[in-house]
Amino acid sequence: MCYHDDILIGHNGGNSGGTLYDDQIKPKALGLREVANPLSRPSSKSLFIPPNQLGTPSNTMPESTHVPKLRLHHGSSAMAIAQLEATECAKKLSYEPVTIHAHPGTDLWRKPPHTDIDNAPICLISAPIDLHKFHTARVTVSANWSSLYDQGGLALFIPDEDLTKWVKTGIEYVWGKPFVGTVATSRWSDWSLVPLPESAGGKITIQVERETKGNDRVESLWVYLVNDETGEKLGIREITWFFRHDVEGDEAVQEDTGRTLLVGVYAARPKVPEGEGREHEELEVKLEGFEVTLFDD
Repeated sequence: MCYHDDILIGHNGGNSGGTLYDDQIKPKALGLREVANPLSRPSSKSLFIPPNQLGTPSNTMPESTHVPKLRLHHGSSAMAIAQLEATECAKKLSYEPVTIHAHPGTDLWRKPPHTDIDNAPICLISAPIDLHKFHTARVTVSANWSSLYDQGGLALFIPDEDLTKWVKTGIEYVWGKPFVGTVATSRWSDWSLVPLPESAGGKITIQVERETKGNDRVESLWVYLVNDETGEKLGIREITWFFRHDVEGDEAVQEDTGRTLLVGVYAARPKVPEGEGREHEELEVKLEGFEVTLFDD
């Protein structure tokens, strides 16, 4: 398999150094531990990732295909991936379950022009994906949601000079119960909430999918809530601008050839949980069945 092991794990600009991991390590979970003030932004000295807790591809893909690993990042350190060129990967990338631990004070949120928080732990596929080839991403997310704005799910970034164009979708805990929460951000941001089915129990499968019309790929990214028993997809959000730069005839295509996409899963706990002794309590989010599919060309 072709892994991008030259990617270093860092945050907010990356480490001055880094750790590379053995390709044969195939753990089941990824842990995050910070020793700094949980309300501060992580620094390269405050992160510890045991070598045996790295998210890796599952064994479902043939040996001849390229399946990049998952790498843990915080915010702008993901630009390390964005500097790479998109590589040929398998048409379906499937990953084993990962568990992300998020401290209080972590978030992925923009409210321009003054609010831009990107210190949430994000497990990204360690190779950029050709924006034109992206088709779907899916994950099942669950946790013991209990604190305001607890959240976890999918995260997709279109890198420019920074990472201000992105979409996140999954579960978010608001008004005392979990919702399907989606944020789409570019020049400005918006946020939507959809009630979970009563039977969900704080666990859902969420999918994002590029809209097609016949054989044509259009600008929109759709967010779907997936019924695990029937496979039925319920469309809950259309993000009409997400693939604008990739649409044939758009002037931006001529200016921005070779656009790429960063795809991963994330967790965040923006608020300190209420209650005595809970000020350092982590949110533990389990992400299962994470997979990405690509178009053939």
